[in-house]
Amino acid sequence: MSKVERWALWGAGITLLCSLLPLYAHAQTLGADRPQMTGSLTLAQAVQIGLRENLMIRAAQADVKAAAATTRIARSQRQPQLSANTYLTYGDAGNIFGTAPNVTPGNNQLVASQGYADQNLMFMVPVYTSGRLEQQNRAASEREQAAVADVGGVQAETALRIKEAYYRTLLAAENIRAAQARLDAAAELVKTTQALFDAGKGLEASVRRVEAEQAEAQRVLAVARNGQAKALLDLKAAMGVRLESEVTTADTLAFAPPVGSLAAQLSEAARLRPELRSARARLNAAGHQTRAIRGSQGPQIYGMAMADGLASHPSGTREGYSVGLVISLPLLDGGQRQAETAWACAQEERALAEARDLELRVANEVQQAWLDVTTAAENYRTAQSALQAAQSAYEVTALRVQNQKGLLVEQLDALAALTQARSNLAQALYDHSVAGARLQRAVGRP
Repeated sequence: MSKVERWALWGAGITLLCSLLPLYAHAQTLGADRPQMTGSLTLAQAVQIGLRENLMIRAAQADVKAAAATTRIARSQRQPQLSANTYLTYGDAGNIFGTAPNVTPGNNQLVASQGYADQNLMFMVPVYTSGRLEQQNRAASEREQAAVADVGGVQAETALRIKEAYYRTLLAAENIRAAQARLDAAAELVKTTQALFDAGKGLEASVRRVEAEQAEAQRVLAVARNGQAKALLDLKAAMGVRLESEVTTADTLAFAPPVGSLAAQLSEAARLRPELRSARARLNAAGHQTRAIRGSQGPQIYGMAMADGLASHPSGTREGYSVGLVISLPLLDGGQRQAETAWACAQEERALAEARDLELRVANEVQQAWLDVTTAAENYRTAQSALQAAQSAYEVTALRVQNQKGLLVEQLDALAALTQARSNLAQALYDHSVAGARLQRAVGRP
């Protein structure tokens, strides 16, 4: 390899390394700008932090700011406008110069040949626009209200994500306790059967059987701890904090009987659900937009005033002003405004259909969530009774085996049944808590 080729190879390697450095730096700083949290959090605290730190909520709030700016733009069209225009020209023939782009009100000036200088002030105020500007203002205001309602929807969805992750963490903690109790019981059985075997009163097969039970209990415990760690990661991600945050959960799964009725929940959802309020606001905006386009087909009356101070080679210097009304009425536009009206009506029909479909979907969500809440309540009571029965059965079986009136396999089966009953109760509590959170989300209750 020649010296030139070696230098080229080194250069390519350096270039590749430099191109990868930004990617490496970005990978090292994923989520580094997020706040660091430590300590034990209640569910209410976790939701409060999430509503403050979640980035999707901030994105929705930025949409509100943009919509508010759009409303101010629409309102500005109804206010007086004033522009200053300076013309400095020279030529061998007269011509027409216009205002620079995006400056309102616009002005067109007939400039004379040779040297010409003019200072112009242009004033314009809408007097009557057949409702066009008023309806545009109302449409923009309704879109702003829709954006505000969208923030409520994102907040509700974020709160639900946080609650589900929090409840999964609590469920994992209950599963860890159940697995630990099973492991402790298996460890005690290992000691007992080993002691009996050493004393010549037991079988080696019994020792190996309880050792296998202990190993299985250890595996289940590891799986439960893994589930808790993942649920904590989901919780921190939903809250919008750094994943390295050392946070724990302070609450425990608890049962709260359902209150109210399905009819009351549906009525409350129709009033509170943010997505419904957003859809209704967008429907109103579409209606105002349709009326604004129709208003553009009517007379447009503006008050105008103009003042000029000019100097030109043939005319010398002079000053002057003009005031008046400009009345415009579109007569023939090739069907443009008719097509715009048809487009606006179609958009209004679409908004109406979407709002009605959303009402149906919200009602479906509320009814399904209500069914889940009532079913979860029944399952909790059943699981609670099953746990009591499994606990009693295990105690009786353990006593019989201790008195050498029962078989070891019976005690192991009873232990497995007791562990399953504990897990079932925890699952029932989790299902009930999640169903309650989803009902709250479906209703739109803060």
